[in-house]
Amino acid sequence: MTAQEASGRPQAWQARLPFFYGWIIVVLAFFSSFFGIGLTWAASIFAVPMREDLGWGNSAFFFAVSLRGWMGIVISPFVGPYLDRKDAVRVLTFIGAMINVVSLVLLSAVDAEWQFVVLFGVVGGVAQACQAGLTVIVAKWFIRQRGFATTISTMGGGLAALLLPPLLIALDGAVGWRPSWTIVAALALAFSALPVIFLRREPEDVGLLPDGDKALPAGERGAARVRDEEVSFTRAEAIRTSTFWVLLAGMSIGALSANAIPSNIANMFTDRGLEFDVAAGALVAYGVGSILAKFAWGWLANRLHLRKVMLLLTAYGVLVIPSVLLIPSSVGTPALAYGFLIGFYVGAYIPLHFLVWAVYFGRAHVGAISGVGRPLGSVLLSGGPFMMAFTRDVSGSYTAGLLICAGAVAIAFVSLCFVKPPTRSQGERSAGTLPATAEAAASG
Repeated sequence: MTAQEASGRPQAWQARLPFFYGWIIVVLAFFSSFFGIGLTWAASIFAVPMREDLGWGNSAFFFAVSLRGWMGIVISPFVGPYLDRKDAVRVLTFIGAMINVVSLVLLSAVDAEWQFVVLFGVVGGVAQACQAGLTVIVAKWFIRQRGFATTISTMGGGLAALLLPPLLIALDGAVGWRPSWTIVAALALAFSALPVIFLRREPEDVGLLPDGDKALPAGERGAARVRDEEVSFTRAEAIRTSTFWVLLAGMSIGALSANAIPSNIANMFTDRGLEFDVAAGALVAYGVGSILAKFAWGWLANRLHLRKVMLLLTAYGVLVIPSVLLIPSSVGTPALAYGFLIGFYVGAYIPLHFLVWAVYFGRAHVGAISGVGRPLGSVLLSGGPFMMAFTRDVSGSYTAGLLICAGAVAIAFVSLCFVKPPTRSQGERSAGTLPATAEAAASG
């Protein structure tokens, strides 16, 4: 019996489906990540014909792409608490998606660099920040399957790296870059904006329980919800714990490499003497590795505590990032292998490192907590491409940038070694610690 049946209210239609509605939420997040990350590839592909037509330099495109990510620094602290309200998340995400669609349509008419920076960087960045909460919402719908559901929901980014570059090149060749931006906007409207009307904040809002578990009668379900709230920290409580700051520093610094290497991987191998089409193959291989990583590491995250999975993942990242320095120059096959290996790391790090907030601080206020933690990560995640380009220009090679990236991941590994489960005595006004079951869950 569901809570609604026990109270005499009709069941929500989401509760009557033959499958768990949480997987609809996963699909919505999938398309959001596809267009969110995919638009970065769109900007890099369309940059070539736009430069030829308008006489722009590379700096406008590169700055706009980074600015799009940096806008999250400003927006996330305001968006985060909003994600924990019942109906607000659907409204906010829909508004962000529609703003994104409008900005893409307007990009087809730009004539000046500042217009592109404003539309793609500022306006698009605000839109993307409003939609970023979908990953947080997925964490609210799952507990046992949280790792797998989150990695699947972010698989759109890897698929975008695999599919969008050839599609966008074909569109530009067929109709030109201006109509192509409009076509991309139409796709975003159909697959990312309009479906948001099906978004719901958490399973309890529609009479369900996380992971599709059988709903309890009203009295028992209320007690279960109270137990869940007992192991959930508010934003104010979380930021008073040392656990929050250790995770914030480690996970954010580790994110430096997540955009730095993929965005430069083709140039990295053209520097070594490979033809551009061969070097670009490393990006396609990255997309394949990124997709497979979400299955492999997501499967593992459902069987081990997230801390153990992240320790394994970051250890792997420390080893694989500088391994390109051992690859002989002007050899194509190792370039593909390196692209795959990097994708197998980045494809899992991006979704899994966001899950630490729900795992360590509970799901009741995870939107607000992650909103505080996201700005520093956004600075480093979006600044990674600049760091790689700058060190390349200064030193004449990518070696320094690769070593910096490996060092950043090493810091994430060390932080995970020393992080401790948060206790109520750290963040709450009253004394006491988390219940024993929660303490064990957080410690892994």
